[in-house]
Amino acid sequence: MPIRLSFICHARTEAQRLARFALDEPAEPKSLEKVALMASALKKPVRILCAPETRTLQTAQALGSEIEIVPELEDYDMGDWKGQSLSDLQHSMPQVLTDWISNPNAAPHGGESVQDLCLRVGAWLDSFREEGHFAVVTHPFVIRAAILHALAASTASFNLIDVEPLSIVDLRYTERWRLRV
Repeated sequence: MPIRLSFICHARTEAQRLARFALDEPAEPKSLEKVALMASALKKPVRILCAPETRTLQTAQALGSEIEIVPELEDYDMGDWKGQSLSDLQHSMPQVLTDWISNPNAAPHGGESVQDLCLRVGAWLDSFREEGHFAVVTHPFVIRAAILHALAASTASFNLIDVEPLSIVDLRYTERWRLRV
């Protein structure tokens, strides 16, 4: 039996609505109400793998089933930029923000580089060999990294992918990872 990982982006947060880099914050209640509707589309996963943050745990709990916390799925480490809005950073440090957006190896915010995130997520995917269907509740940046890994694409493409709250991205493994749309 092949491996199927249904990556689910957590429910919307206030930070997403306000274009801010998130702290460990809860999901918006209105967004969580939509999770039950999407659960039927998953066709009963074996279990739910979940990032450790509050918003991912709330989303996973709304899906039901057995939940396993996976540290490798934690959100991208924004370092000093946690809680700050993009517009504030564009005004206070426009060149630093531009450099970070254009250079996947840059981590001027004291956190993780996009390259490091992609290596972390790619290593987790390469080590995952448990057969069956799993729901993977995590963050937009982590899902972007998983997509790039499955496609063997360059980290230069990282910012060309948008992942909406509660979107589902399916990756399948039979000899290699594939994106299934």
